[in-house]
Amino acid sequence: MSNIGICGAGLIGASWAVGFASAGYNVLVYDKNPNVIKNFYKVVEQLADDIAIYKKINLKKLKSQIMICRSIEEICTESILIQESILEIIEEKQNIFLELENYSPLETILSSSSSYLLPSKISKKLRNKDRCIVAHPALPPHVVPFVEICPSSLTSKEVIERAKEIYSKADYVPIVLKKEIEGFVLNRLQGALLNEAVRLHEEGYASIDDIDISLKHALGIRWAFLGPFEIMDLNAPGGIGDSFTRYRKGIKRLAQQQNSVPEYSNQYIKKLEFEQRKRLSLSDREERTKKRNKLIALVRKLKLDEGE
Repeated sequence: MSNIGICGAGLIGASWAVGFASAGYNVLVYDKNPNVIKNFYKVVEQLADDIAIYKKINLKKLKSQIMICRSIEEICTESILIQESILEIIEEKQNIFLELENYSPLETILSSSSSYLLPSKISKKLRNKDRCIVAHPALPPHVVPFVEICPSSLTSKEVIERAKEIYSKADYVPIVLKKEIEGFVLNRLQGALLNEAVRLHEEGYASIDDIDISLKHALGIRWAFLGPFEIMDLNAPGGIGDSFTRYRKGIKRLAQQQNSVPEYSNQYIKKLEFEQRKRLSLSDREERTKKRNKLIALVRKLKLDEGE
């Protein structure tokens, strides 16, 4: 199987590594932080337990397919795609992409896991901008089978198609943006929901408990299987047209009320932190994260069993 390079072995990079390796790719990993590397295989073992929920894996074989490299050059020379997952700082990403370009063959796809930064900005200093994309995953990518591919106007169609093929073979469901936009699709949808959750909480309409419950026990259950347009299609007897015709006045009224941007002031963030720590202590966050991953894996298993 082909090689995938992972540049940045933190939370996202490790999760990508396990996701690619579990699909049969050989994964070459580099991170300049020795503490990250020191604990890397321990993290791999923990993440592999999640994958075992929905498909059989051989842990020994999986670990043998992931190799830690001592230099960035080592992950570049024979990889078909390099997945960068460093800090969300544009200057650092631009500099690391320069290194990746210098060490990798022209046919290697250079891909960033960026949540918001545009590929045209990340690849600004490169000679060969046509091989650069953003491939933004949903956290955590070892169990969430999604990646959104955002090309720049200079990314070649051939690179886009090859990237889709690579991610698909790794059991991800790729979507491709038709043009650049900050936040891509996933974080723009997520951001719209988060802004409204903050408005409802900050303005005193509901507690953080009740807002979370509305997602966990209502919308989230549907959204695991249906997107917004599919939901509207099933919400009225005549389908999507009937549904929007019935509800558009109310939807538009809500949109007019939702056009303010929360300040996210330090005072409000401290209030959020205080309320959240009352229901989940910092010492319990690690266990909650592990449970999150396992529940996501169980949802993925259910979807696979049902052909979704």
